[in-house]
Amino acid sequence: MNSLHHISLDDIRAVVAIDFGTTYSGFAYANTISSKNKKSPEIELNTTWPGSEEIKTNTVLLYDNGCRKVLKWGKPALTYEKKKIKNSIKELGSPLPSPHPHVVERFKLYLDDKIGTIEKPLLPPNLNYKKAIIDYLRKMKEIIEETLDKRWPDLKLTQVLFVLCVPAEWGPHTKAIMRDCAYKAELLNESIESHLEFTTEPEAAALHCLSNIQEHGLTVGDTFLVVDSGGGTVDLTMRTIQMGNKLKEETERTGDLCGGTFVDQEFINFIGRTVGFNALQKFRTYAYGELQKLVHTFFCKKIKHDFTGDPDKFEFIELDLEYACPSLIKYITGAERISLENSELGEWVIRFDFATVKKMFDPAIEKIIRLITKQLEQLSKLPIKRKCKAMFLVGGFSESKYLIKRVRERFQRRVPYIASPRQPQAAIVKGAVAYGLNMDLVESRVLKWTYGVQGTNVSVNQTFCKEYKPLNPNQAMAEFRVYITAAYQPEYINNVEMRLLGTLKISLSKRPTLGRERPVEFGLTFGMMEIKATARNKLTNEEYPTTFELDISN
Repeated sequence: MNSLHHISLDDIRAVVAIDFGTTYSGFAYANTISSKNKKSPEIELNTTWPGSEEIKTNTVLLYDNGCRKVLKWGKPALTYEKKKIKNSIKELGSPLPSPHPHVVERFKLYLDDKIGTIEKPLLPPNLNYKKAIIDYLRKMKEIIEETLDKRWPDLKLTQVLFVLCVPAEWGPHTKAIMRDCAYKAELLNESIESHLEFTTEPEAAALHCLSNIQEHGLTVGDTFLVVDSGGGTVDLTMRTIQMGNKLKEETERTGDLCGGTFVDQEFINFIGRTVGFNALQKFRTYAYGELQKLVHTFFCKKIKHDFTGDPDKFEFIELDLEYACPSLIKYITGAERISLENSELGEWVIRFDFATVKKMFDPAIEKIIRLITKQLEQLSKLPIKRKCKAMFLVGGFSESKYLIKRVRERFQRRVPYIASPRQPQAAIVKGAVAYGLNMDLVESRVLKWTYGVQGTNVSVNQTFCKEYKPLNPNQAMAEFRVYITAAYQPEYINNVEMRLLGTLKISLSKRPTLGRERPVEFGLTFGMMEIKATARNKLTNEEYPTTFELDISN
């Protein structure tokens, strides 16, 4: 990877932000002309996707049997019908028969180091998660090009600055993987590889909230918390408003896997306990589209979206398997079949009572409450005492009435104002566009990682410089290994938590008369979301060509 440099808006004409989510993805865009003229550009949100007109589309791919070609993507991939897929396979020229198309979803979770192998989605044996990311970005690129062409016919993709939103918990190596995938998806080319910036999902959400601070009564010096509850991850960031409408990060951002899909999974687990997990597995394998319709059409629309957590307002909800998913019935055997055939509610009817539904929500919501508590505790321990004036709930799961109820009940005495901005699902991607238009909006960040070069610690938000000399007179190349860890004061590179981030390579001056007297000063700057590498000859002030090759082997 080439050394990074600051991007000038003079080089580009549009900013496109991509919110690549675990379960849903979307993008927004804006022209930079207004920004250059000191006006607020209009941030436009894409709502046109294959098979739907919504803010986001599903982060799902449907491959042919050999995972060579993408047959469907987005919502159509999730609710595919076998007859239609056979026609798609014929059109794409794949050999027939193709017995089992592969639905691939939640592959973003492979980028999270905290998730064990068992918790990650099972991928087909011949499909790597990076290929899935590349294929998905390539499909998004097609929609992006079509959308931009309608608005600005003479705009080229090389004139676009892309901003990718990433979870707060991701390490630098995952950003390197995403940059590599964006390049291979042809969003970037070698000459404009630097036309890609990163922002964390909660930071982008905070910037979106910043655009609405007046209606919430916030002003300079006020501190607010953003809780971004998406489908997979929930990320939090505490920000203070600075002069010039800028943001300062007050505490270390935090996050965990407790988004809305974990509530969906609890529903699926309940169905498995009721019909038998063997039957559920066969249903998942042979009628995956029907399973997804059961989750999204029945559970989400009839239970999840309306559940308030108030037992007095709850009414029993019944699921008739013969009507909702008849193909599941043939897989049900044993005691589960006998029970459902002789149910007092009626044959093949399952009832959902208040306690059952509440149990589906509580594990995820309890995690979110713990994350919020931790942020407020961090704020109280800062040298300069600050009070959290507001809390903004954004992301798809933030629209849960029960989540809002629980958060307000728990924190209303500590945080005066708890609410969601307009279009909470779009907060991240709109905020990311705002960041791309003006990166100076972020005044400071609290870095989550400790970086070092073979044992030397690097302070947060500073440029680290150190002088080295060649080991031998004829040495032509110097190589330094850069390590990263979540530990605050690491001592040795062989610590368990330590990992190789990347390698810094410096081409040395070829002056044999100087021998070893060719001192090199190299620096690593961590002010942005990625690393900038610099090196120079201290005797001649000559700048050396440098590359920082990030480790993306995982």
